Amino acid sequence: MDVLDLKTFIRNHLEMDDEELPDALLDPYLQEAFDRTMAADNRWPRYEKTWTVSKVPTSSTISLPADLNVPSIMSVLSLADGYRLVAINHENAEDLFAPTTMIGTGSPIYYSVWGGQMYLWPNLDPSISADFQLRAYRQPVWSNGASDIPDLDARLHMTLCWFAISLTYAQQEDDVLEGVYLARWDRDLRQQLKMIMEPVRHRPLVLHGGAPIGGVAPWVINPPPPGWDG
Repeated sequence: MDVLDLKTFIRNHLEMDDEELPDALLDPYLQEAFDRTMAADNRWPRYEKTWTVSKVPTSSTISLPADLNVPSIMSVLSLADGYRLVAINHENAEDLFAPTTMIGTGSPIYYSVWGGQMYLWPNLDPSISADFQLRAYRQPVWSNGASDIPDLDARLHMTLCWFAISLTYAQQEDDVLEGVYLARWDRDLRQQLKMIMEPVRHRPLVLHGGAPIGGVAPWVINPPPPGWDG
């Protein structure tokens, strides 16, 4: 469904035309529906993305991509040696490293984020350039263009309609029907969230079993799948 389809469904469901429910109201309703729905989680599979970010010799920090959802950062990997940096609270990093003159020439160990910038700890020599692979989730983007497909999983399109309809009833001061459609939005969102966030595959949890490359892991707490004869 594109945005026009969503608007058409909402108006047909409410038995209203574009004069009774103009775009001046419906556009913000759908925008809020999208924002509230996406706020249910920071890590929607649709928004998975990988960036290459660089520390340049003229800066001691790394500028983060504009479309990055900062709380969703999953991994920062040094492309020089494959070392994965560990996230650290910025205040703790300052306490540990900032008062010193420690300057590194190899890969940093930690990273922190403050003010839209990524800080590397210990600090790299200012003259050094370094590249990192940043794996995270991008920001969701809403557009009211009639032919635009909403930037979310198609299974959530109807949830936007239910939320927008609840806001329409709120504008009419009908608290009962507002609550009915808000509850429908919440119920449908919770149900679809389970399906959309389902892991790609189920794997047994291995304790002290090393990397799952081959052989038989010594401590497997989940039973093997049917037919498994390892």
